[in-house]
Amino acid sequence: MVKFGIDLSATVLIGILVAVLIFGFMMDAYAVFLRVAGVEGLGEVLAMSNLVQYIARISNVLVIFILSFAFETGKLTIPVSLIFLLASLVGIITVLALIKSKRFCTLVRLVLMPVLYPSFRHVAKLDVWRDIAHFKKTSIKLASYSAITNMLIVIAMFIPFGIASLYPDMRMTSVYVGQLMNFFATLLVFAIQDPISMRMVDSGSLKEAGTALLYGRVLSYALAAIFFGLLLFNA
Repeated sequence: MVKFGIDLSATVLIGILVAVLIFGFMMDAYAVFLRVAGVEGLGEVLAMSNLVQYIARISNVLVIFILSFAFETGKLTIPVSLIFLLASLVGIITVLALIKSKRFCTLVRLVLMPVLYPSFRHVAKLDVWRDIAHFKKTSIKLASYSAITNMLIVIAMFIPFGIASLYPDMRMTSVYVGQLMNFFATLLVFAIQDPISMRMVDSGSLKEAGTALLYGRVLSYALAAIFFGLLLFNA
């Protein structure tokens, strides 16, 4: 449907894709708040953070599924890189809002309540927002790892479409290239990032760990936006 020179169906599709991507970014950031909550019943809260993290991953898979269908059927009328650029830019704003605003964090918790409460009724209502701390030497190192790994995960979602656009006959291969990048980024998280963050949590540096991980996320979306912006500029 075209109205006033605008393809409304394409606009709605872009809006849905960007919204789902941003939702995944917020879930990922909220999972960080849960990991560094430092409240009674922390073990159960950590289990809850795993579920929230999984919700974020499901959002990413949903985006890839919708994008793949639109890409294969020719319904996608704009570059895929533009969708990821918009999501990265808005992602910076939403994650910063989650960091700075206790009310926004509470709103995210209420949205998740129907999903979290049945399994985690003792901790699902806990307020896990915390004020940020100053960066320390260890925090900067952790923030760097958080930025790199999360940026790779975001770019890994785009890679199959980028390769398929250039080499249509290698669509299956392109999917596994994206998965390999995702696996590599996840390996870095488990082997390097998580040990550092958990050591900080064990030592009581909860605010420092949360600050590093969350601002690392913000930096990752900024770096991803630069990457996608360069792709569009050079297209």
